[in-house]
Amino acid sequence: MPGARFVTPSWLRRAAPRPRRRENPMMIDELLGISARMVDAARGGDWDAVVRLEGERSPLIAALSLSDPAALATFKALLVHTEEVRALAKQQRERLGDALGEHQQRHRALNAYLQTATD
Repeated sequence: MPGARFVTPSWLRRAAPRPRRRENPMMIDELLGISARMVDAARGGDWDAVVRLEGERSPLIAALSLSDPAALATFKALLVHTEEVRALAKQQRERLGDALGEHQQRHRALNAYLQTATD
């Protein structure tokens, strides 16, 4: 409509920009420490500890502010740790798969032997 004006709703006019939250350096240090211990546990094959540490790490990651420029470096370090844990978990899963395959093969061989022994 010609001459019509858009009126900004009052709730929108009163909204003040949120202040940017700076991360607590102690929280970031704790988060990175937990993450490093998680990598160490995975390297040592202590998967129960990896799961426990991930439970401690997750809420701290969720508390990070995405708007803080310092958070980018933290996320990059966490990504490196996470990728190493994933690679180690994949290797462990493959070892377990191989061991299971060997066990199944031995089991089939034993069953075949027992079957021929009873025939």
